Amino acid sequence: MANPQARADDCLGDWAIGVGGLGDNTSSVFTPFVNQPVGYNSADPMSGLNELDRLFWWHRNECPGDHIRLIGHSEGAALVHAWVTAHQDVDNANAVLLSDPKRAPGPGWGGLSSTPGSQVLGYPLAGVDDWFGPFPVLTVCNHDDQICDTSAGWWGYLFAGAHSRYDFNVWDYGAWDSGVWYR
Repeated sequence: MANPQARADDCLGDWAIGVGGLGDNTSSVFTPFVNQPVGYNSADPMSGLNELDRLFWWHRNECPGDHIRLIGHSEGAALVHAWVTAHQDVDNANAVLLSDPKRAPGPGWGGLSSTPGSQVLGYPLAGVDDWFGPFPVLTVCNHDDQICDTSAGWWGYLFAGAHSRYDFNVWDYGAWDSGVWYR
């Protein structure tokens, strides 16, 4: 993937990066809602985490005054989750996690990364937490989506569209929204 080149018109004041889930190696679920989709090999989650980190800091260095929004779906939400946990003190940024498998319990059970044996996946996908510090993070989980709430079972995920029933438009969420939307 070619490195993006900043131009003066890229400094928009509010800029968004989107990370798609398993099999969405171009983060197409967020097109056209983000300024920069993350391209990565979803079979290699570290490649996504590293690309997210590179894109965030590239834009922050080129446009230091811009607010940066991060949004991820499913595996992409887990990558954004892990990135935020490692960068809790970054300012002028926020994250939206859609169907986060690393979601801590409450309401409902934890995400898929809370299941026995998930530690085999290793970092950045294993384990659940909500260690975001002061970084504003909004977690959105459909009550019937097994990926972010293992108490849901697989019916909603497999047959009722629970995993794709999210608003993928980052601009529909507030720049400072925080907490859990369990619906």
